Amino acid sequence: MKRRFVLLIAAALALVAAVAVRSKLPQLTVDLPEYDRPSQLVRLDQNWTDAQRTTFHFTPQGTRLLPYDWFMALEQPCFNPFGCGMFAAPEYLSRFGFIPGEEDQKLNPDRLPVGFAIDRDFVDPGTKQKYPVVGLNCAACHTGEFYYGNSVVQVEGAPGTIEVAAFQKAVGLALAFNMKFPFKLGRYGRFETRLLGPNATDAQKAELKARVTAFMEPLLHEAEVAVAMHLYDHDAGFRRTDALTRIGNAVFGTDMQVKANYAVANAPVRYPQIWDASWFNWIQYNASIADPLVRNIGEALGVRAVAKLYGPDAGKFENSINLAGLQQLEATVAGPAPLQGLRSPQWPSVLPPLDSQKVAEGAALYTKHCRGCHLPPIKEIVAMRPTSPDAPPNKYWVNSVGTWLIKVTDVKLDEVGTDPHEAEDYAKRTADTGALGLGRKTAREGLMLVTRTIANNFFDANNIPVAERLTKWRSLDQGSTADPMGYSLVRDDIVYKARPLNGVWTLGTYLHNGSVPNLYLLLSPQSDRPAKFYVGSKRFDPVNVGFETTKMKGATLFDTSLPGNSNSGHEFRAAPPDTKGVIGPLLTHAERMALIEFLKSL
Repeated sequence: MKRRFVLLIAAALALVAAVAVRSKLPQLTVDLPEYDRPSQLVRLDQNWTDAQRTTFHFTPQGTRLLPYDWFMALEQPCFNPFGCGMFAAPEYLSRFGFIPGEEDQKLNPDRLPVGFAIDRDFVDPGTKQKYPVVGLNCAACHTGEFYYGNSVVQVEGAPGTIEVAAFQKAVGLALAFNMKFPFKLGRYGRFETRLLGPNATDAQKAELKARVTAFMEPLLHEAEVAVAMHLYDHDAGFRRTDALTRIGNAVFGTDMQVKANYAVANAPVRYPQIWDASWFNWIQYNASIADPLVRNIGEALGVRAVAKLYGPDAGKFENSINLAGLQQLEATVAGPAPLQGLRSPQWPSVLPPLDSQKVAEGAALYTKHCRGCHLPPIKEIVAMRPTSPDAPPNKYWVNSVGTWLIKVTDVKLDEVGTDPHEAEDYAKRTADTGALGLGRKTAREGLMLVTRTIANNFFDANNIPVAERLTKWRSLDQGSTADPMGYSLVRDDIVYKARPLNGVWTLGTYLHNGSVPNLYLLLSPQSDRPAKFYVGSKRFDPVNVGFETTKMKGATLFDTSLPGNSNSGHEFRAAPPDTKGVIGPLLTHAERMALIEFLKSL
């Protein structure tokens, strides 16, 4: 009888809560797909061993979602006092697009998805407390998969089909629901018991409650600022994030605790493929970063590594970044030279075979229309590598330590005509350095200041000699803001880079902002491209080369009329010479299909 009474009370409370929040239901729920994942897993030969793959998938880089034990004890957000499953359940996390992970006793004992990394040596720079955490590493956004027939093909280094904003929202809601429904038989009681056991003392319970409250306070403040300033109203959706703006908001806003430094995220970009990136002279779509440490530290800060850049000790640049983890990840991807680390994938046998005649026809079209910007195929580029620093550089640039890097092509916005937001927003952004007392800096100057200081402080504290910094750590900086050969490490030119196109068939959506659904439409006039389509499916289209774009539960509606979403530019159509955004003539259907066949072969 007592249990029945409790159940009735709980049901009544749930009903009252449901009525109260009905008007705010979209803000309090997360709409997600239910993927029907094929049973046959296909892994491609990309020059990695199983051990290297595991290293990439689960090595920590100093980021923090939650304390590890909290994450494993947290329930999914739902309006049911009896719960609806564990948040860490693989079948739930897969609905955000995350890829199921394999068990590894050291790195992934709980079979968390690819990109979820356990850092057992995490130290909070604010509280100075050390405790295990779970956070995301680069594999979460840079490991892809697609479905074809009964096969799921996993592609290392390809864009992930994840909805990171929905995931962050779900984490926030799960924490909030945990605290807002704290009655003894509710979810907080279960959370408490999972962590402390059934016989915890009142003192232990009070200490846990205080820790949870203290942990949530800055997160709630950050969420309130985001809502009040409309920072993330523009839904990037699956496969995309506004990486540069989010990094800037994390560093200049959250870590410096300067509210005025936050910026609205209006420049979402598709997660880029990362094979060969370690060997380019510039990375990021806007070709803004040359130094690998700047790139990797910035990435870690953008996915919630913690830096304390406020208060009287701001100048110490204390942080949680796992530099050793970042170095290991970089080395795993890069290898000792181009094509000796992670390689781009080859068209697999589970897909329809390539037509050799079309490939040959497409090769001629590529030479005529694409090679000028996107360079020769990567194997040809590697073969062009100079044999000595005195040799003509051709497609290469040599840095101060004699490393030959592939020169990607800078393309001005007036030429390519694609959406300008990422390049322009970054170039125009400035930030107040707050307690650091260094005045106002551009985004370029601020990123350089924070990342290089963190790196150099680490090197100095660990007595790492300059020679090792320049080789093992691939650090170009020696105390200045430029490579000693006179090459800037960070810049803010208003350009987009054109990189070699090996593996381009795995990218799913095209242009830097993912506004074109497939390769066929990329080779077409803008007028042929859809103004709206859905993103989130993993079903692969091997003919037009992209993912299915029809409406499905939980998918993201991509509206090209929104800021940052324009599908203009990179057109092939009849137009007068030097027309902005037109890079080639109108191609026939047969020419487009031949060029696509060649791109599949790269």
